[in-house]
Amino acid sequence: MKKTKIALVACITGAIALTACNDDGDADNESGEEIANVDGTSLTEEELTNELKNEYGQQLFNQMIQDTILRQQAEELDIGEEEVEDELEDMREQMGVEDDEQLLEMLQMQMQIPVDSIDELKEDFLLPQVVIQELSTAEVDISEEDKEEYYEENEEALTEVEVRHILVEDEETAEEVLDELEDGMSFEDAVEEYSEDSASVPEGGNVGTFPQEGHQMDENFADAAFELDEGEVSEPVESQMGHHIIEVLDRNETYEELEEEIESRLTQEQSKMPEEVLQELMEEADIEITDNEYEDWLQEPGAMPMQ
Repeated sequence: MKKTKIALVACITGAIALTACNDDGDADNESGEEIANVDGTSLTEEELTNELKNEYGQQLFNQMIQDTILRQQAEELDIGEEEVEDELEDMREQMGVEDDEQLLEMLQMQMQIPVDSIDELKEDFLLPQVVIQELSTAEVDISEEDKEEYYEENEEALTEVEVRHILVEDEETAEEVLDELEDGMSFEDAVEEYSEDSASVPEGGNVGTFPQEGHQMDENFADAAFELDEGEVSEPVESQMGHHIIEVLDRNETYEELEEEIESRLTQEQSKMPEEVLQELMEEADIEITDNEYEDWLQEPGAMPMQ
């Protein structure tokens, strides 16, 4: 399921931001104490609290209920530290970071997610996510026959290649690079000396693995890559970025090589949507609104923005 998880990473913002709004639970919400004064106009804590309540109250109210239900489910399912740590490791891998400090920096700076610690990330997002994932796949049943049939029907589309490349400005330079490679220069050294793709240079020109269908690569680039055998180097390939020398590092095309990916795809197809899981949990939960002020605040998960 790794390839489906990355989509959920983008949903962290709401859950953590709303949780953060509720962290200062000891504040006196009825306080009329002044917290600022603007040219003689007093601003009070009560006014601030009312503004926050009017703006975010209903959303936070529903998020708190959902969080409570999910934490109860985590206990019922006996989901513990090990499962959450596995989820954290998957997140590091998907986001291309090696340690927690880098992960937090990426979440905070690049994705604008206000999470201050790994413990907060695990408690406020990853634990609920593990619960939803486990419940969404609880009824999934995939047989060996299902996987083999899927492979037979989608063999070409499933084929994957891992490639590295050298990007240069024009065909003449690309031919010069090919000559250097034929004369014994290593591909890594050629990447370092010639490639203009700054993003892949630190990786030795490696741009990762992508499937024959559903990829985000330039079509000329992808078509050329899939015509190569493992270890084979291409002639100059023109794309919108320039001219490429491509080498295929790995090629996955047999059932054995693609079985994990096939199972992941079939699992995703059969899994319940997170909204459906939450809807079922809320219908099964005994939710009693004990203050009349909030009796109209409860919403169905489908009516709420996903956190």
